[in-house]
Amino acid sequence: CTVSEVQTVLTELRTGKKLSDNRHEDFPPRQEQAEAVDKTASYFQSIWNEDANAVPRFLWNAKMRFGKTFASYQLAKKMGWKKILVLTFKPAVQSAWKEDLESHIDFKGWQFVSNKEDDLSYENIDTKKPFVYFGSFQDLLGKNSAGGIKSKNEWVHTTNWDCVAFDEYHYGAWRENAKELFEIYPEFKKIKKFIELSDE
Repeated sequence: CTVSEVQTVLTELRTGKKLSDNRHEDFPPRQEQAEAVDKTASYFQSIWNEDANAVPRFLWNAKMRFGKTFASYQLAKKMGWKKILVLTFKPAVQSAWKEDLESHIDFKGWQFVSNKEDDLSYENIDTKKPFVYFGSFQDLLGKNSAGGIKSKNEWVHTTNWDCVAFDEYHYGAWRENAKELFEIYPEFKKIKKFIELSDE
């Protein structure tokens, strides 16, 4: 058996609850995470109370080890979001986004999607269940030989996302090629919520 399977069994013995999908984590958000989620949710709601068509943004300038991924998923649950796009300037953080979603009991039923071979692909997801797509700016800004959107990314541009989270924001959101994403693909301007995540 795998380490994850052993951890799940130990959690089941400790809590007396039957778990599925090898979800062995059951810790609650820390106070600072809960406060960040509550403040963000309140901010979004206050903006929409003034203008239902507004596109609010919120920056989490979090310290190292804050737990941005876990807190982001808790915010998604609190807000009732079902389709989350995570764009990063540092693709190496993908494992953290995947592990937090797939190991914690709070996110049972959620699906993690990416372009990696061993991850779920868009074609195979259950659209009735919530899902998170993890992608890099480098890939999303890439173009095909005709100068258009890569065929594998067309669905990303046509999906009506509930929220977009920019991870490792300090690595390059201010650069011209990142801004180009919003100029070339106007559908991103329609997205109602943005969370910018940084630990610098």
